[in-house]
Amino acid sequence: MGKVIALFNNKGGVGKTNLCWNVADTLGRMGKRVLIIDFDPQCNLSIAMLGEEVFVNQLPNNNLPYGTTLRAYLQRFLQNIGGQEIFLHKGVHTHENVDLIAGDFWLNVYADSLNVGADLLSGTGLSKYLVLKNMVKQAESKAGYIFDFILIDLPPSFGALVRATFYSSDYFIVPCTSDNFSVYCVGLIGQMIPSFRRDWITGLTRFKESNPRYDEFDDFGKPVFAGWIFNGFDTAKKRRTREEIDAGVPPKEKELIQADKTFQDRITESINVDLIPKMSDPKNGYNGVAENLPESYQIGGIEDANVLIQNSLWQNVPMGQLKDHKQLKNLQDRGNWIWNQKAQIDLLDSKFKEIAREIIRVCV
Repeated sequence: MGKVIALFNNKGGVGKTNLCWNVADTLGRMGKRVLIIDFDPQCNLSIAMLGEEVFVNQLPNNNLPYGTTLRAYLQRFLQNIGGQEIFLHKGVHTHENVDLIAGDFWLNVYADSLNVGADLLSGTGLSKYLVLKNMVKQAESKAGYIFDFILIDLPPSFGALVRATFYSSDYFIVPCTSDNFSVYCVGLIGQMIPSFRRDWITGLTRFKESNPRYDEFDDFGKPVFAGWIFNGFDTAKKRRTREEIDAGVPPKEKELIQADKTFQDRITESINVDLIPKMSDPKNGYNGVAENLPESYQIGGIEDANVLIQNSLWQNVPMGQLKDHKQLKNLQDRGNWIWNQKAQIDLLDSKFKEIAREIIRVCV
């Protein structure tokens, strides 16, 4: 099975969905087989990749009572009626190496079914929390190959869906934006993931008391931090002094504006102080930080894309591929991209490639 990577932040609006889709597309163009799972009941990832009309047609209807979303697996699993089915979807403009398990509002029902006390801490319902791993196995069986990476888009909460995902994940990546709440949320993640692990160990210990030779649950509940991504910041060219201009010094490269640089430094500090020290558990042989991460633990950054994000979502085209499509100005009129927009598309494409290369290097 490929590496399962959750993209998560308790804060909304940090770009989890766009990153999940665009990084998956980039990995696909780099020759990797990628599965993305829309595990957010809002289903924004599914709509972005498939388009609203196509997505709606995948929901339960007269011909397909369970639809072709992940509900076709989860509802039958919870009702214990068998016949769980996985449907893999392709986006018309997303690379063919990328498959999607589409989301569904019905995820809320699955979340409500998960009981921390009765299922998890007692050790009697551990399998209910590991449904993602089983879905991936069935997806690989249906696809006929092993995925290199499985990227999971999550809601901005510490609820049951997030807990279940972390138990099934090999790695997690934290997107952050330039604001106080991103700094604060890093500390919350540093509190909650160790708490999730303690609950898993409690349930697993009780399960093993009755099933000492059963080892299929032993390697779960060990998510590893694989870095953070700075998203949605602004840059500007630093002005040359008169002396530099007179001396023929060429224009300087663009750099973060001061406010965003300040927040980047604060997030880096919070990662180092409030997250990294909490991710080790030597007593249980667990090191929850990936090796070979940069000193800042930042594996990439995506500048504010402004109108490009809107066009990407309107046309269901990953941002790095937008030059192959004329821009929509008001959902009706199409026009050519101007030179600076093309340059920005190229820059975004290069930044997604940087993130993809880091994922390949770190998540091994």
